[in-house]
Amino acid sequence: MASDAKTRRLDCGDTVDRISNLPANLMDLILKCLPLHDAARMSILSKTWRDAWGMLSCLEFDDDFFYKLQSKRIGMKYIEILLSELSRTISGILLTHSGPILKFHISIPLGLPLHRQADMNFWIKNISRNGVRKLKIYNKAISACKIPSYLFSCLELTHLRLRNCILNPPLRFGGFCNLISVRLVNVIITTVMSFGTQLDELDLEHCTGIEHLGCQFKYNNNLTVLSILKCGEIEWKWFEFTPKVENLCLVLNGEAKKIMDLDKLVDEMPNLHTLHFNGLLLKSLEPGAAVVNRATTMKKLKNLYLYDLALCDLPQIQYVLCLIRISPNLQYLYVELNSKEESENGINLAASMELKVLQYLQSPNLIDMMFNQLETVEIRGMVGSAELEFIKLLLASSPSLKWMKLLNPNIDDLEEAFRISRELMRFPRASTAAQIIWT
Repeated sequence: MASDAKTRRLDCGDTVDRISNLPANLMDLILKCLPLHDAARMSILSKTWRDAWGMLSCLEFDDDFFYKLQSKRIGMKYIEILLSELSRTISGILLTHSGPILKFHISIPLGLPLHRQADMNFWIKNISRNGVRKLKIYNKAISACKIPSYLFSCLELTHLRLRNCILNPPLRFGGFCNLISVRLVNVIITTVMSFGTQLDELDLEHCTGIEHLGCQFKYNNNLTVLSILKCGEIEWKWFEFTPKVENLCLVLNGEAKKIMDLDKLVDEMPNLHTLHFNGLLLKSLEPGAAVVNRATTMKKLKNLYLYDLALCDLPQIQYVLCLIRISPNLQYLYVELNSKEESENGINLAASMELKVLQYLQSPNLIDMMFNQLETVEIRGMVGSAELEFIKLLLASSPSLKWMKLLNPNIDDLEEAFRISRELMRFPRASTAAQIIWT
């Protein structure tokens, strides 16, 4: 028996190390399928696995990563100890990784303030030396995370995603050389900066200090996608230098202090393909003579999205129809209606405003209106008299229409819903293929 056991031990010792002789692509696939901290541990198996781990170019410290680490440390009484453990784990993973890090993603959980400056400094410094190209920092903690200055030395960076952070660029920072896409959510920009002339996509949402980005909008910028969503006051002069923009989203969170000339906006962005506006933005537009007379048009516009509209507000409905009329190739229209509220002066004033809208939509001046390329219309929100008249106009003026979709009309009264649906079916349609869908 003893000799048999010895033989078995000798046999095991002579066995070929199969796990270290796997094809490189298979090892890479195994590492990608493992949780990140387990993938890092594979580096201790052999030099082959250590080399394979070093070549893993994507490091994602996502929600699953933190959940699994936290679940193993449920017994920890103090949050400080847990934070120290998690920070040490992340730092250890970065230290054992010797190869390039092309993609780095960290999602800081709520209740775990991992954005302590010392830790964040080390992490960003480490990836800045490893040729990072795609960087995503999503901070779900309550307090904002200050991004270390090492970020601005990431010369090969192409994609940047930040949430709930503070950007404080160093003096004389001239921008990134290769950055093409930026998305910032709840980010504070503290001083003048630019993301570089190669930037193709800029997406700002609920950000503070966007006035510091003025130097981004120069004659040589390459922006094709620009989205500014509820970031305070917009500098209209920026759009004098955005001729390449194809997708534009402008959503205000308050009344604009300055009026934007729609003539200029149309002239300076001739390549617009998709446009997103909200009701407050429409109120800040001033249609010029060229737009009113349709001497200026948005010939390339295919998709129009309009949010938080009050179709019982005459100026808004006039601007909506103005935008549609100067877009001869428009194919898709999305309208999101705001909830109807009583006016400060009472129901009578609201009824008077709605009556003016109905009279306008039924006026002879709109009889010759045609939207020849419009194929799909989606309207979300409460449907009333003004909205029905608007739908009637679209149905009668769109010979190519395929779908008219009414989404979430919020009508609880079944009799009222039946009455409206019956009225919709009676509306004349320029397109025999048009279908009305109520969901």
